[in-house]
Amino acid sequence: MKRAALLLMLPLCLGLSVMAQTDSTAHSTAGTDSTEAPSRKHRLRNLPYNKNIIKTNLSSIALNNYGLTYERMIARKISASLGYRFMPKTYLAKTALTEKVMDYFEDGDGEITQQLDKLQMSGNAITAEIRFYTGRRAGAKGFYAGVYGRYASFKYDYPYDFELPTEKRLVPLTGKSSGIGGGIILGGQFNLHKHVIVDLFIIGGHYGNLSGKVEGLTDLSDLDEQQRADLKDDVESLIEIGGKKNITAEVRNDGLRADVKMPFVGVRGLGLTIGISF
Repeated sequence: MKRAALLLMLPLCLGLSVMAQTDSTAHSTAGTDSTEAPSRKHRLRNLPYNKNIIKTNLSSIALNNYGLTYERMIARKISASLGYRFMPKTYLAKTALTEKVMDYFEDGDGEITQQLDKLQMSGNAITAEIRFYTGRRAGAKGFYAGVYGRYASFKYDYPYDFELPTEKRLVPLTGKSSGIGGGIILGGQFNLHKHVIVDLFIIGGHYGNLSGKVEGLTDLSDLDEQQRADLKDDVESLIEIGGKKNITAEVRNDGLRADVKMPFVGVRGLGLTIGISF
């Protein structure tokens, strides 16, 4: 009887042993999965990525501005960039974007357009920027916040017509100015292809100081004191921000000289940049 019971118990014990081994193997496998999951996540976060980007701003072409920017990753999700932009001598009111803006703000008699039609400008700018990208994947992709500094210089020619009682006197104003400022920008940069990126400026802007000098060399020796005061007031009223005049002029026999001091304000928004990464 005891021998029969032993024979019955043996298969049962073997079965329990097999089940125990199976459970142990299952737990071991589960443990292996739990350790592999972070490993896969780690590999995702550390996939190889292109560290260099050269790009150009397509939207600035509407203002006859052309430039290149070089962006370099200095950490997994942080980049530094340096950009150069230039504008050849241009009738400012004749650019594609300015024409549309002037159509919207025109005062009805065409005075604003007539004044700006005569203004020619040229200039260049250097922009240095640090960006902080979001997202798990390494590299310059995802939404970003950036801080930047900008230095810009400008040259301008403006043939100003000063109205006298019997005639218009041409005062050929020429000037140079430069400004420096800093600001912030928000946007998103994404891959269109493995080596092709698109950078969208959502909104941003900078603030700083701009200063320069203006000359209008011509014979003004025949102007009386009142006419000189009127010319001075007209030129100083060319740039007013917040009701404050930003030009200080002096009228002499050999022409007009003026100093310009004003805020250096700029907006970066709804811009489209395309580039190559490597």
